Amino acid sequence: MYKKPLLLLGLAAASLAQLAVPGWMIVRREITLREGELFKFSTAPVDPADAFRGRYVWLRLEPDRVTVPGGAAWPDNRRAYAVLAADANGFAKVIRLDPTLPSDAPAIPVRVLWSDSRTGEVHIRWPLDRFYMEEKKAPAAEAAYRSRSRRDNRDCHVTVRVHDGNAVLENLFIDGQPIRDYLNVTGKSY
Repeated sequence: MYKKPLLLLGLAAASLAQLAVPGWMIVRREITLREGELFKFSTAPVDPADAFRGRYVWLRLEPDRVTVPGGAAWPDNRRAYAVLAADANGFAKVIRLDPTLPSDAPAIPVRVLWSDSRTGEVHIRWPLDRFYMEEKKAPAAEAAYRSRSRRDNRDCHVTVRVHDGNAVLENLFIDGQPIRDYLNVTGKSY
């Protein structure tokens, strides 16, 4: 007799929990975009895109190496926080790695790929490697990015908003213009 109301109550609670998780993810992203501190990151050339990855521009952010004082070793595949500041040109630089989220400066969670205790160099992987675009514009954007981020021609960067340990990729720039404007101005379909 009491089983049916309890079952319905449990089902309602499970449904609310399933809606709350993606809802919180959306809210957290929007808070980061609205209140987060803005950083520019240089990008590096990448290999051609994988056909199975979908419609986005594949990025590799720089710096992807951090020198830690005293040659401290960081275990491979460890999560760390890259504490950020802006350099003289306005681009992001990593001033230190912390094992926990610092309260004194903006930081992005990164993954330690490997470290060299001899040189104090730690290689990291940023969680921001995809810039999603409209379905029809993504192939042209990918081609434009690849042609403008070669070793001999590097005038691409991204802007990232950072707030409370969350990072959101805001925009991709080519030759100082947002990617959508660059594609409209150049009119190239690549």
